Amino acid sequence: MVLLKKIKEVAFSILPIVAIVLLLHFTICKFETQLLIKFIVAVILICVGEVFFLTGVDSTIMPMGEMVGESVNKVSNFFLFIFFAFLFGMFATIAEPDVQVLSSEIIAFTGLNINNTVLLFIIGAGVGLFVAFALIRIVKTVPIKILYLVFLSMIFVLAAFVPQSFVSIAFDAGGSTVGIITSPFLLSLTAGIVQKSSKSDTDNFGVIGLAGLGPVIAVLILSLCMSSSGATDIVAGSEFNIFVEVLYNTVMAIVPLVAVFYIFQIIYIKLPKRKKVSLAVGVLITFVGLYLFLFGINYGMLEMGNAMGEALSSKNIYIILLVYVAFSLAIVFTEPAIRVLGAQVEAQTQGNINRKVVNIALSVAMAVAVSLSAVRIYFNVSIWYFLGIGYGLIAILMIFASPLFIAIAFDSGGVASGPMSTAFLMPAMVAMSESAAEGFGFIAIVGMIPVLVLETLGVVYQVKIYGTKRRRKKVAYRIAYGERAYSNMEKLELRHKYLMVSRGNNEEG
Repeated sequence: MVLLKKIKEVAFSILPIVAIVLLLHFTICKFETQLLIKFIVAVILICVGEVFFLTGVDSTIMPMGEMVGESVNKVSNFFLFIFFAFLFGMFATIAEPDVQVLSSEIIAFTGLNINNTVLLFIIGAGVGLFVAFALIRIVKTVPIKILYLVFLSMIFVLAAFVPQSFVSIAFDAGGSTVGIITSPFLLSLTAGIVQKSSKSDTDNFGVIGLAGLGPVIAVLILSLCMSSSGATDIVAGSEFNIFVEVLYNTVMAIVPLVAVFYIFQIIYIKLPKRKKVSLAVGVLITFVGLYLFLFGINYGMLEMGNAMGEALSSKNIYIILLVYVAFSLAIVFTEPAIRVLGAQVEAQTQGNINRKVVNIALSVAMAVAVSLSAVRIYFNVSIWYFLGIGYGLIAILMIFASPLFIAIAFDSGGVASGPMSTAFLMPAMVAMSESAAEGFGFIAIVGMIPVLVLETLGVVYQVKIYGTKRRRKKVAYRIAYGERAYSNMEKLELRHKYLMVSRGNNEEG
């Protein structure tokens, strides 16, 4: 039953994209037959791979995170646990399909003079370090607003000294880290810390959002280092055997994470043999699923996205916007994470913000974000205008929104962008741009808009709470006034009796 549900979810998320591609093929974009065949084969491989991968994540990766989080009491040295949290954050990020795809695209489309594995580890290290910061924040009860403002200020100071293409890549790296491995693993890891060290359950939120800032800073620092050493030259991409390359990427994604967990469990968790075998089977399923998924992406999905972008680059801007909005709505309406986030916000606000409002708001936001990205690339507008204005508004809204909504907003930064956005729409945007490096920044804008939308909803929620408090205060005043009036009744009754007695005495006189 669970397997059928996953098959349905995966098929429902990919088939709308296939339908739009076929519609484009028979209308305004004629694709080669060989490319279409490769695309259909790639879709089948992606569907099968994602079903296997999600099954493995549910049976292996999530339980790993839960066991590590629950075992925090067994680690006597808190900073040793923080070190393991850094390793788990780093390797979970490297295993993230979105990050794998984005890293390959950065190397392939820009020809950046850096090894793909090194780039993956730099992005992963950024996440791991900021996961450690987030957990320390929970223990030391540091206000989350302060951390966001400090790190965002640091990002924009660093960004002022690096090339614009690197700014786009850095923000794309940060937006791609929130995915189907990182999110559940880090949330499970955080739960143990919150249960042990925090006074508020709301501290469960915010870890993923902070972790997403780490890769941005890491890539910006990498750019500064490469600039100082003169290593920012673009080189021609190398051709590798796709089978070997995908196998290598899959091994580098899964094996380090599992190895660190098994070291941790030998020291602290000490699983029984049957549980170890069960996890080993789950790891194998995850490995096979990720291999098929990445193979499908590299075999036909990236090429189709690239071909679509090239075909659309010669079309009218209104046609381009119509096509991209159709793709964005197809992706966002079929994204399960959107529905989960809507339910989460509704629960946290006691129904004051309806889940349907969240879903519709994020859907519109996704369409706007994709449209803005297309307009930016089509008219060659600097990404600074979008990121500067967007994060400026985010910083202002931070003043008025509650810490809970700020944490949820940053956690959801990558919820609207999934593997299909990275693997299909990103190469289309890159192909549409004059320079491949200038095509990056799509995920940055898509990841920024949900933060802006949810912070806006957070301000609306605060206004509603304020209005409710005022109404309750008025009711309380009325009740209090009524009680005072009622308390005077006794005096009035005594006064009435006195007057009646006095009147009777006068009549007798």
